[in-house]
Amino acid sequence: MLTNSFWWCPFVLAVWSPSLASAFTLQMGLLKVGVPQPWDKSKKNLNYVREAGVRQFISTYNRVKDLKGDELLWGDEIEYGIFVLDEQNKKIRLSLRAKEVMDNLNANEKIHSYENEGCNWVPEYGAWMIEATPSRPYTGYSTDLLRVERNMRLRRKRLLTELKENEIAPTVAAFPLLGALGDDGTVPPTEVGGPVTESEYIGDQIINPHPRFAALSANIRKRRGEKVNIRVPLFHDTNTPEYADLGLEPSSGCCGEESLLLWRFGKGDLSREQYGNG
Repeated sequence: MLTNSFWWCPFVLAVWSPSLASAFTLQMGLLKVGVPQPWDKSKKNLNYVREAGVRQFISTYNRVKDLKGDELLWGDEIEYGIFVLDEQNKKIRLSLRAKEVMDNLNANEKIHSYENEGCNWVPEYGAWMIEATPSRPYTGYSTDLLRVERNMRLRRKRLLTELKENEIAPTVAAFPLLGALGDDGTVPPTEVGGPVTESEYIGDQIINPHPRFAALSANIRKRRGEKVNIRVPLFHDTNTPEYADLGLEPSSGCCGEESLLLWRFGKGDLSREQYGNG
């Protein structure tokens, strides 16, 4: 029997229940479109957000604390960077088509939703980045271990169908030349700087058009009271300061993650040792 379960992932905590099975599809990487508040305005609501978050956590904990025998649900996510190869000039640039590619892929997923294995495509921080997860979670059966590589191959195969001839989509952790190409680092070209980041190295246009990401960048800068410092000295010695706080956004690079159901997080639990006390 399928019982209530939690499936954790970076953007959503989803509840799977038999009563919701016909009307609710569990997905990883859920990110809704909204209108984020600027930092100055959001400061007035911080106490409410904190208190509401604590109340929601306590309410959820009390509702599920006595559940037992939950089904293990887990998944993975892979983030791809789309780049344009310029063989004539021996250059590689960011392709800012991620939203277009993602929309096309999700439209095709709906057409083929009847298939047993599918993919889910969601936005990431960069306008050149796409995040992909399996359309349904893996379970605790050993046969599902065989689904992992199969689904990863399926995601890459479907992504490649949307790329142009001069585009590639490796799963590199970060674009090594990010910020070093000036106004000639993207397709289409973008000017360095802008009101969101006020950067001296990149343009605001390389941020995903989803309103969450631009608001995140702007609010971080406004909260710090200064621009994020990403400079690193070439040599570290007693006379050269080391910039420990680089201020880089974790979401400015691509990464792969696993999402795993962690249940009954108690003292001495192995999950505490692996994932920490957070």
